[in-house]
This record gives sequence, C-alpha cells and structure tokens, in this order.
Amino acid sequence: MMDSTITSTLSEQQIADYHEDGYVIVRNALSVKEADELRSVVQEQVKRDAYPSTLKYPEPAKYTVSGNRLSDPGLTEIAEHPTVIGVVESVLDRPAHLTAYVAYLRTPGDKGGRAHCDYKRWRPVGSSMNWVFAIIPLTDFDAEYGPFLVSPKSHKLTQVIDPDAHILDLTRPDPEQLPPFIDPELKAGDLLVVNEHVWHEAPPGTATEDRCGIFNKYCAIDAPPAAGYYPYNSTALDALSDDGKRLIPVCFDKPIATTRLLIEDSSGQESRFLLRRDTETERGELPGGEGWEEENLVGWDIGARIGSLQDIIQTQLGLDVSWMSYIEDIEEEDGICRVYGFSDGDLDLDVLANNGYEWFTKSELKQRFGESDAICGTVDTWQHADMIRGKGTACHQSRHQFDA
Repeated sequence: MMDSTITSTLSEQQIADYHEDGYVIVRNALSVKEADELRSVVQEQVKRDAYPSTLKYPEPAKYTVSGNRLSDPGLTEIAEHPTVIGVVESVLDRPAHLTAYVAYLRTPGDKGGRAHCDYKRWRPVGSSMNWVFAIIPLTDFDAEYGPFLVSPKSHKLTQVIDPDAHILDLTRPDPEQLPPFIDPELKAGDLLVVNEHVWHEAPPGTATEDRCGIFNKYCAIDAPPAAGYYPYNSTALDALSDDGKRLIPVCFDKPIATTRLLIEDSSGQESRFLLRRDTETERGELPGGEGWEEENLVGWDIGARIGSLQDIIQTQLGLDVSWMSYIEDIEEEDGICRVYGFSDGDLDLDVLANNGYEWFTKSELKQRFGESDAICGTVDTWQHADMIRGKGTACHQSRHQFDA
C-alpha cells in the first residue's frame, strides 16, 4: 500500500515490475545538456580532489566524489532532483533519506567491478533494511564505456527470516542461483533505480574517455542503516533547498567522539536495560566510551562504530556482542555520541550486573532518573514499533555478515 504522503511518479505496473524484477528504468530523466554539464563538473572535481587520495588522475582507476561534497558547486541539485526523488519514494513507499551521495568516475584502463550485491551490514551506506540505488549514467553505459549489468529477480535470493522480529535478520543469498545478468542499455541521462539486494556488475570498457555516473543511495525514513547514518555537515545541509533538507537524516559539525550500547534483556515479560549508575551525579550511563572509525573495507563511507564498540563492551563487561543496530546520535559537550542497541533473551544477568552496573526496566529508569533523561528517550526510540531495524556488524565480520 502506497504511503499516503507519497505522490507516485510511476504507474502501478512500473512499481509492480520493480518489486518483481528488482529495478525500474526511467529514460531521459536528465536532458543531454544536464548530463553533459554534470559530467563536466564531476570530472573537474575528480581532477581537483577525489577518493582515494593516493591516486592521481588520469591513472587507471575508479575515483569517488562523495558525502559532504554534495555542497560543491554544480553537484547539489542531483541529490534532490524531483524525478529521482519521485521514483525513489515511489518504490520505497516511504519518504526517503539520502544515505550516500556518490559520483564515480572510471578512467580508461580501469578493470571494472565484479558481480556483487551492495547490502552490507558493516557500512552506513548499505545496512538499511529498505534502500535503493539511484543510478544516473553521465556517459552511455555501453560496450565502449562499460555496461552496468543487473541480475533480474536476484533480490529474491535474500529473505527476511522472521518478519515479526524486533530486529530483522536475513537468509544468506546463494550466488550459484543467480539469474542471468542482462544489459539494461543505459544511456547518459537515464535513471536506473535498483533494489538493495539486486546483484550487479560493471565490466570494463574500451573507451579512451572517462566513464562517469551518479550512484546515490536512499533509504526509507523508517529503516535507518544498522551501522549508523553517514554524518553530513551543516554546509551540505545548507546547500540543499528548503524542501531538499528533509533528505538529510543527521547533520552535525562536531566529530563522533563516543559510542555507547543499549543492552536489552528480552527474556522476561518486560525488557530490562543495563546501566552504570554514576554515584557522583546520580545519573545513569550506558556502557561504552571513546570510539574510533572503521576504515578497512569502508573507505569514504564513514560513521560506523560497531567494531570499536564491540571491543569496548568486551573489555568493560566481558560480553561478546555479535551484532548491534543504530539508534540515534546525541550531541554532547565534546562531540557526538553514537548510540547502538543490542537485544538478547539469553544473557548472563548476574555476571553483567557488576562493577556498578544494574538492570532497569523502562518504568524503573523513568522513576530513578526522570522521564526527561536522555537514556529514557533512547529506550523509547529503540522500542519504537514503526522502525525497521536490521543487524549491523563490524568490518572484520564482513565475510560472515549473515552468520550472526
């Protein structure tokens, strides 16, 4: 059922085809002039400053202009292009958040990309339970420049295990069952919107010119990335129009300094949460502390703190947390605290309730610390029935992202 706040720019048949095949194509979403102008901007940005910084254009490689760079002149409009947003929100059936702003440029000689799926539990860009690619070629994606191939219906290889669970888990896809790849014959200015679980590949081409395209990602506003949102800054937010600002999910200029974990014991009729009581301030504190960025296999896609928080929780509590799911960001004096949640009905409660830690029900939390306490708000957000949450993991778990 289409969300009543969404005005669909697609027909019912197009939406049905998207859900069946895993993608939808809108031809000529950008005019030839718009595509040419945007390509020129991306090329200039790559020559000036692109990821990875170790490369020097035009060395054969894939270059990335991403994230807060959306505020650079000429790059902003495509993030909130009305045709793009209309199609994205039609297939998500929800208002959207921009989880990744990405322009890719491949120089001649680049080897292309092998078949893969971009749902990744350890990345802010890929760990939502309901997100899509919005791909706009700025050069033709053909045999000369290199096509973008998709495997129709491959998103059906992954299924939600228990749709009624608080935190959703997925079956592991079997690459041996992939349907044959097809070439959607994308031309510069076309729009291809792809489901997060669709497998795709981008073989190399033979062109002597750059291959270029926009590869933005959007999630439904009720399906936050399990690894946490990419942290946009105020410059990026201010570059968008008043209406476009709704696409930015979180915005802060302070760094993510700390990270904490809401640990839920779900074994009883009423959940309990683990806190350490500060004897000086009489306030509650979640386990956690100073975190750090996960750089391996992430690159430009910053914001995940799961690996560091796993190490902290092991040190503080002796507890191995195999997964966690993003809840919120809280502004503190020295920076931002990124908060995750973890729920289990088989915790060793006596062992965990030591070193000043205690278990509290939500009503006990409100009675002890007051209904306005930040942790009470975190619990309310965590238990919000309308949020669709998945399991986030750390980078070092990447090869086993469906095992936890």
